[in-house]
Amino acid sequence: MQSPLNLNPSNPGLRQVLGELEAEIMECLWDMGSATVRDVYECLAARREIAYTTVMTVMSRLAEKGMLARRQDGRAYTYTPAESRDAFCAGVVKRVIAGLFGSSSKPVLAHFVENLSPEDHDELDVLAELIARKRGENPPSPSSLSA
Repeated sequence: MQSPLNLNPSNPGLRQVLGELEAEIMECLWDMGSATVRDVYECLAARREIAYTTVMTVMSRLAEKGMLARRQDGRAYTYTPAESRDAFCAGVVKRVIAGLFGSSSKPVLAHFVENLSPEDHDELDVLAELIARKRGENPPSPSSLSA
C-alpha cells in the first residue's frame, strides 16, 4: 500500500494519516479480520449514526487504494485488510522518516534513544535485541569497523 501520505499530526492515532471514517473502518476490520460491508456497518452503527451506503463507498475506496482486499461472496463482498495494523503503521513511519530525512535515519534513531527516560529499561532492552538481531542479518563489514 503506497497511497499518498497526508499527515495531520494534530489528529489522534490513525487519524493522522487516514480520514476519520477510514480509520474507524480499518480499526473494525483489523479487529474482525475480515468482514462484509454489513458487518462493518454494524460495528460502526454501535458507536455513531451512519448510512450503510457511506460505509460501502468508503470501503470500496479503501479497496481501490490497496488498503483492503475484497472477494465476492455470493452477492456481497468480503473485505480483508491488505496488511496488519502493525505493518501499516510501520510503513507509515518508514515513509515519514524517508520523506523528512531521505536515506539517513540516524537523526531519528538518535532522537528516539536520547529521549528515553532512565525508567525506560524495557524499551532499551527491546532496542538492544532488535539491534542484535539486525546485526545477525547483516554482519558489519571490516571497513565499517575501522571507521
